Amino acid sequence: MVLVEAFHYMRIVEAWGTGMPRIINRCKEYGLPEPAFEEFGDGFKVTMFRKVSNTLGKVSNTFDNYLPLFKEAEITTKFVENIGYIFKEVGVEKPFGQANIMRCLGGAKSKAMNIMNAMKAAKVIEKVTGLGAGKYKFTKL
Repeated sequence: MVLVEAFHYMRIVEAWGTGMPRIINRCKEYGLPEPAFEEFGDGFKVTMFRKVSNTLGKVSNTFDNYLPLFKEAEITTKFVENIGYIFKEVGVEKPFGQANIMRCLGGAKSKAMNIMNAMKAAKVIEKVTGLGAGKYKFTKL
């Protein structure tokens, strides 16, 4: 409480208790669903939703679509997490190779090779031709 008063005095916060209503109003202004507020333990979680563009009924290609393929290929959770970072970095259209994986994850060539082999085993990447050896991109699901 003392911290809030100090922040108010320093004009860091405008008033006590105005944040959540402003978040809800901003979401409405942008045409977004109202955020979900959940209380757990001694904290709370706010889930904000974004607009999803499904043009002509086409399903967006998200990393979650690949999860069943990883499970079927018995890829470990840590590998899936690392592959998720790569997916965020390159997306579906951008070709990548071991050097991109090493740069993205900050690891050695052997780590990049192991991750590449896991993606091949799960059949989530396809070879790209015409850009040099060892270039791949995520398959469209």
